Amino acid sequence: MTNKPRRHHFIPQFWIRRFQSPDGKLWSYDKNTDRIGDRSSRQLMQIMNLYTVQPNGADDTTLETVDLNKIDAQGSATFDRIINGGDRSQAAKEALASYLAVQILRDPDVVASFAPRAQELTMSLLETFDAPDFASFRGRWEESFPGASITEAEFNHIKSLGLQDAEDALEQIILALVSQGGVPELPFTDVVKNPDGRNIVRDRLLTFNWTVKTDAAGRFILGDAGVLYNKGDMSDLRAALSRDVALYLTPTDAPALGISSTIAPEHDIQNLNLENAARARRWIVGDKQELDRLKSQVGSQSLPDPNNS
Repeated sequence: MTNKPRRHHFIPQFWIRRFQSPDGKLWSYDKNTDRIGDRSSRQLMQIMNLYTVQPNGADDTTLETVDLNKIDAQGSATFDRIINGGDRSQAAKEALASYLAVQILRDPDVVASFAPRAQELTMSLLETFDAPDFASFRGRWEESFPGASITEAEFNHIKSLGLQDAEDALEQIILALVSQGGVPELPFTDVVKNPDGRNIVRDRLLTFNWTVKTDAAGRFILGDAGVLYNKGDMSDLRAALSRDVALYLTPTDAPALGISSTIAPEHDIQNLNLENAARARRWIVGDKQELDRLKSQVGSQSLPDPNNS
């Protein structure tokens, strides 16, 4: 009998531990119990078998134990470089963009969306039969599915099958995507093992201006949503990296090289903490006084999402 790890952290422990208090305690608020307590990072921000792949009925946890562990080790080193080392270079920016891209794509809500989105992409190939020509189809299709590509030969092959045979072939792909037990080629697996997919997100992040904001009092908190951005258009982004450092990405037509830095104004600290609390599924970690303050607002109910107000 093997003891495979079943509790998979969607926010890695190295990140969570950056919100420990100076005395080493990790204060966390649990929305489910409405309680604040000192807890181990192992207990927080994880889901059973989130990244387990089950090819042919034999479950495989190496995505968590090998692939994501390697990525998280690189991410931890990049956090150290920026937070502790004060590195604000373009190289540090690109390294953190690569890690944040993975973090965005490993979020449980995003992971759950991979199969439906892959099904949507697959079925959209039937639109070849309504398209007047390859160029018009490719333009619409690649706009709808950023990062996807199709060649004229592939377009012509689909059309040559005829509508019924094409439907049958695509249906088999859909059945594989939703088959009970899973398949090795799950879209999320590919994103982790192959950087091409996540590079689309990384490149988008690098179109912003990057600013690190600091709070000497160490009041930033981390919610289990981790990276905060507007769903869909990703028009900006925010992330508390530690108790005293937060990252802000803002839109620009001409992104500056490297990362700028400034002291966080009070309203930025409060707004980011409020948003972290509002978007958290269950857990918030950080300064106990901040958690006490937010608990009185949250209670056992979620705060309103600032993006929906």
